[in-house]
Amino acid sequence: MPEVSFGAVRSVSSRQNTQREYETVMILRPGVSKGAILELVSKVQGVFEGQGARLLQLENWGVRTLSYPIKRNKSGVYLYWRFLGGSDVVAEFEFGLRINEHVLRYYTVRTDDDVDPHARPSEITEDLLDAVSEPPPDPEPEVEEQEDTEDSYDDDDQDDQDDDDEGGN
Repeated sequence: MPEVSFGAVRSVSSRQNTQREYETVMILRPGVSKGAILELVSKVQGVFEGQGARLLQLENWGVRTLSYPIKRNKSGVYLYWRFLGGSDVVAEFEFGLRINEHVLRYYTVRTDDDVDPHARPSEITEDLLDAVSEPPPDPEPEVEEQEDTEDSYDDDDQDDQDDDDEGGN
C-alpha cells in the first residue's frame, strides 16, 4: 500500500507526531443552499490542509427543530465534524465559522489527546462531500390506525339513510 501523506503533523502534546482529536457540531440556517454548504466544506478543508490537520468524519444530521429561536430561526441544519489537529486549527476553524453568515451556532470539544494520525482512517470521499450537502429526508410521522368498532360509520348505513330520504318525498 502506498504511503499517504497528511501534511505537516504539528504536535501539541507530549508525544511527537501526534495530534488531538476534536468534534464540532454546527447549526446552519434552515434555508441554506447546497452550494453554500459545499463552499463551507471546501473552505474548512483548506484551513485543515494549511494547518496540517485532517478531517476524519463529516455528517449532515438534517434539519431539526431548535429548543429556542436562534437569530429568529426555529430550525436549523446540523453538521457534525470530527477532525485531528491542534489548538491553532480550532482557532482558525472557529474564526471562519464566526464570520460565516449561514452559521447560527457551533460547539467544539476535544475528545482525545495524543492520537496518531496514521492510525485513524478518514471517511471523507467525494461521494460523501456531495451527500453532506443534501439534507437527509425528514422522518415520516407515524399514522395510527383506527380499530373497527360497531359504532363506526358504515357505507351501508349511509345507503339505508339515502333510501329512507327518497321515499319520504
